[in-house]
Amino acid sequence: MLLALLLFGLLPRESRWARADEIPLDVGNRKQLFIDRRFIAQSERVELCTNPAQKLGQILSADGQPLLGHVSRVIEDQGQIRLYVGHEGVAIYKSDDGLHFTPTGRSIGGGIFSTIFLDPHDPEPSRRYKLFLLKAHAPFDRATDGVYAFTSADGLEFTEVGRVLPWFTDNPTIVLWDQRIGKYVIYLRALAYDTPNQRRIARIEVDDPLQPWPYRESTEPRPFFSTLNAEVVLQADAEDDPDSDIYYNAATIYGEAQDVYLMFTTHFRHFSPRKHSFIRPPHPGQWEDFGPLEVQLAVSRDGVHWQRPSREAYFPTGLPDEWDRWYAVMGPGLARRGNYLYQYYNSSGRLHDSAILRAEYEHSAPQLGGIGIVRQRLDGFVSADVDHRGGWLQTPLLTFRGRRLELNLDTGAMGTAFVELRDAENQPIPGFTLADCEEIGGNFVNQAVYWRGSTDVSSLAGRPIRVHLQLKRAKLYALQFVGE
Repeated sequence: MLLALLLFGLLPRESRWARADEIPLDVGNRKQLFIDRRFIAQSERVELCTNPAQKLGQILSADGQPLLGHVSRVIEDQGQIRLYVGHEGVAIYKSDDGLHFTPTGRSIGGGIFSTIFLDPHDPEPSRRYKLFLLKAHAPFDRATDGVYAFTSADGLEFTEVGRVLPWFTDNPTIVLWDQRIGKYVIYLRALAYDTPNQRRIARIEVDDPLQPWPYRESTEPRPFFSTLNAEVVLQADAEDDPDSDIYYNAATIYGEAQDVYLMFTTHFRHFSPRKHSFIRPPHPGQWEDFGPLEVQLAVSRDGVHWQRPSREAYFPTGLPDEWDRWYAVMGPGLARRGNYLYQYYNSSGRLHDSAILRAEYEHSAPQLGGIGIVRQRLDGFVSADVDHRGGWLQTPLLTFRGRRLELNLDTGAMGTAFVELRDAENQPIPGFTLADCEEIGGNFVNQAVYWRGSTDVSSLAGRPIRVHLQLKRAKLYALQFVGE
């Protein structure tokens, strides 16, 4: 009889939660972000939404002129923010606030597509910083050319180590230390030859990024690193424009939370002479790889399997009379100041390969190109949203360490949130019910939850529970058990 009731859904919803084989997720005391549905076991009227970053304007030099160049990396080290700028020859700038930068007078040369990595894992002080760049001749010589590695103690003066990849990557190679798997991971461009979406993102794992990187050998005579040489983890798909691909990846591992991998991908839509004869090439009659570029967001829990929560731009490109029209490329890295994260992008103000969209826009912008700043709230990339009509969500079974539960959420002035803790059978735990919970309303990054004047949940630590949230006009970014 019980089986029949379960099959036909006649038992109350609350009775159908408990599963004998359900293994609790151990969240410990790490912050957990709502970048996907990992922490949404059940819900009603909840939608995951990508949150755009806020554009703050250009970086200007001391004389008021725009800073120009490709953003190679932003790094925060010992309280100072460094911005590495340049594609061939990298100038180094410094900042205290992430908004105003001054030159250090130092630069890095030696190749193209330079990327710098501050390694949190390598115990050797002289290898704290690692630099990877491409050395190439015309024609490319696989015997000597490719990606080379360098090391530095201070991020200013680098020493060459040697070649790590004998291919033309045509793109910066992003190297990261992944503590979750105890390996370094490398994200780089892999070309799918003779397809309309050639540019794709491949991934390599290594124990030591200063030693030669593994790849699959191929007989392809062209020098570009391709899909034959490594596994692709992200590419344009059937929901994208058929003539588009992923130009840059700007991958990062988000250290503020557990299992959060982000890519601020640059998507490139290709124009053609047949469909876009109105384009103004920089050299009349010469057609190159023209088209607009924008930054989107991709998320992952393991760095291998990626999702794109939505396909809108992570921030809008400029209007026709603005410096960053039609073209945006995000630099890798994040810098935190207070409750905000700062990121940096560059633009030429033209289409790819310097074309102008239409003749009437050739002189519509008083200044073209530069480096822009965008600001994101802490943890704010994606949120679980409920509108003014209200809704709820409930986590899967969890175990935790800590003394209180904190939420990163925004209800504004008109929304509310209430939290209930439930047991493995989905029954409200006395003292932690919705009726006990004090109303939460406002914009917070770490608001503690109170039940009848107390935040203490330590009596439930290590015990399987579910977190049930009743929300109204709210954006929920993260939750965390803290204060062991």
